[in-house]
Amino acid sequence: MKNEERIREKSRIPKYQQLIDNIIADIQEGILKYGDKLPSINESSEDLYLSRDTVERAYKKLRDLGIIEPVRGKGYYITSVESLKKLKVLLIFNKLSNYKKIVYQSFIDTLGDKATVHLHIHHYDTNIFNNILTENLGQYHYYVIIPHFTDFTKKTLDLVNKIPKERLVLLDKNLEEIHGDFISVYQDFQNDIYEALNQGIDLLKKYKKLVFILPEDVGKRRLNIHLGFRKFCGVNKFENTILENEEFKEVKKGEVYISEEESDLVSIIKFAREKKLEIGKDIGVLSFNDTPLKEVLENGISVISTNFTRMGSLAAELILEKRRLKVRNEFSFIRRNSL
Repeated sequence: MKNEERIREKSRIPKYQQLIDNIIADIQEGILKYGDKLPSINESSEDLYLSRDTVERAYKKLRDLGIIEPVRGKGYYITSVESLKKLKVLLIFNKLSNYKKIVYQSFIDTLGDKATVHLHIHHYDTNIFNNILTENLGQYHYYVIIPHFTDFTKKTLDLVNKIPKERLVLLDKNLEEIHGDFISVYQDFQNDIYEALNQGIDLLKKYKKLVFILPEDVGKRRLNIHLGFRKFCGVNKFENTILENEEFKEVKKGEVYISEEESDLVSIIKFAREKKLEIGKDIGVLSFNDTPLKEVLENGISVISTNFTRMGSLAAELILEKRRLKVRNEFSFIRRNSL
């Protein structure tokens, strides 16, 4: 595809950045090679219907990146191709929990030596996220984002929309507000919990009530988990209650306690021991997100969990294969002795 066909008038991406992206893409695809001469600034300006200042800005940025060099009296030449053979990937995670570490490790293991990966954490804060993205727009081949925020503003949405769709990857959560053809490996929080609880319904029926302990999290993710739990209880006629974690003070015989946070799981076990209630007999315990520790803790904690290893590896595979797909990640119920 010729560069002039790839300068999009209505794009949110500045034209100088589109030109930079196109030249880099041509180098990566072998269309431009080491030592090749670029059109002069005046030639590119005329051919691409761009202002001279726009082309000059793009060439200066490419020179700053060490990709081209001017030769006096002759023009601009490609002087670096090796650095562009590796993909540059920016990860922007909400936090670096044990589960996100699994996603990260699986992601970089699958990319191997084909990419350089840089990680930033936004801590659910849109201001931090906006600063990270603003400073790095146009610097990476792919932007891999976990978009969990305490608030999601129009400013943030507009900023995400500045990322070309062919460079955008959303992990863990899909954003309905972002339209177009991009990579997404996501959890469907409402349906995931509903379907996973149904997989363990025979064990849950041993108990008279289900108690869901909500994490300190806000937004659609929390709401969707809430709705999926309520739907399961309604369809299957389970007595149930939902507690904020600060409201959770005790456990009662005949109840199942479902927790997302590790700290709440610790509290459940602590309260059970204080009342001398046996987990898996007097009370049931069901935790989100599997870890090796949960396989052995209290003779095995039952979990409902997405496959974090698969989430990271699948995102990396789609990047390497240049396949823009939206894929719901695997989610399952794992039976152990706590129910």
